[in-house]
Amino acid sequence: MEKLWSMWEVLLIPGIVRFYENKYLAAVRQSFYVLIPFWLTVSFFDFVGNVLLNPNGILLGKDGLNFGFVLTGGLSGEEYLSGKFAETLKTYREIISTGYGVTAMILTATLAGKLSKIWDCDKHLTIFCALFSYLFISPISLYQRNDFTDYFSETGFFSAFFATFISAKIFSLLFNQKKLKINVPKFCPKYFSRYLSGFIPVLLTLFIFSLISFVFKLIQVVGENFFAGVFDSSIFQSPFFVPVYQFFVWLCWWLGIPGYDITAAIQENVYLAAQVTNQTGETAAIFTTGFFEAGVIHVMGLLIAIIVFSQHESWRSVAKFSFPFMAFNVQEVFIFGLPVVLNPIFLLPYIFAPIANVVVGYIAISWGIVPIFQTEVPWTMPLFLSAAVGTHSIMGAVLQAVWLITDIFIYAPFVITANALELDNEKDGGEKNE
Repeated sequence: MEKLWSMWEVLLIPGIVRFYENKYLAAVRQSFYVLIPFWLTVSFFDFVGNVLLNPNGILLGKDGLNFGFVLTGGLSGEEYLSGKFAETLKTYREIISTGYGVTAMILTATLAGKLSKIWDCDKHLTIFCALFSYLFISPISLYQRNDFTDYFSETGFFSAFFATFISAKIFSLLFNQKKLKINVPKFCPKYFSRYLSGFIPVLLTLFIFSLISFVFKLIQVVGENFFAGVFDSSIFQSPFFVPVYQFFVWLCWWLGIPGYDITAAIQENVYLAAQVTNQTGETAAIFTTGFFEAGVIHVMGLLIAIIVFSQHESWRSVAKFSFPFMAFNVQEVFIFGLPVVLNPIFLLPYIFAPIANVVVGYIAISWGIVPIFQTEVPWTMPLFLSAAVGTHSIMGAVLQAVWLITDIFIYAPFVITANALELDNEKDGGEKNE
């Protein structure tokens, strides 16, 4: 057993160190550190919007405390939902959507600045090229909504990464071509000459992204009926498809991209619809938004595994500090603070632990041990309670407990292996300050 463990460390540790020191991944990590206070702020407002200001929520809705009925002077049903009170609260949700888009813009600007240093081009021009490129492919609109545009603009993290890396690379290649720089007369002010000389690289970069935006719009127009047919497919309830879906979701999270926001089209058109029809009794779908909202429980498994098995005091401190946030399913403090994001030590368990939960959950529900998720609950509702309310059964909480124990055992070997690593950021608590 000791020889096997030694081989594991010999094969794993050198690759982890090389991966962790990659300059591009370091740039992404550092960019997310800047993003954290803004992301948590928007998440807080999202919580307020979902719990306190949701016309159908647990505070105002008829299935909750029904304060909306009181505050509107006795309105109910369609009259309540179409009234000024409910419509005003719905506007708040649009503002939150814009907030997520702005956090993506912050990510774009920060990451572009760091890439400009790596690729040796002007920082300010690179940042603004990236922001223009992001807005070209992710038009943010408060009042004009369509599925394909919303898919890219609700949070914008997918398009933020795409626009930043591609535009920064294109601009750096063009900017470093002397033939493309405008020869400004020597008597012109220094900064005027500096930025005007970059006009052609900026023009060409943004022209390319205007074409990309046109292609996206073309895909939207051509593919509307195709996407509608895809979302109606039964494949989304297949026990073979869902593990692949979860693989992609949590790989995105490990990359620092909110996985469920990237797959918002599937969440809203498939799993939210399944949740609604379960609630009305029309279907008995296993995989719903309620099922997947519990997916973050595996991160709690990592947190507990670190507290129990880790010898890194800094990791234990971050885990203890993050526990109150994790209790309400807010994982960002933990995954960015440790960090789990772009940390190769936890790549495999972070992706495969939620897949294991899918398998266990599917078996438990399909065999009738645990009821289906019937009631939609706020994503910030504490673990165990959320599943008990969602399934109308204590067995929902038992399922989450089984998930948690399974996840702790999955993470434990990786946490123990990490005890042997002496990474530079263990000493200073993160990346070196610039």
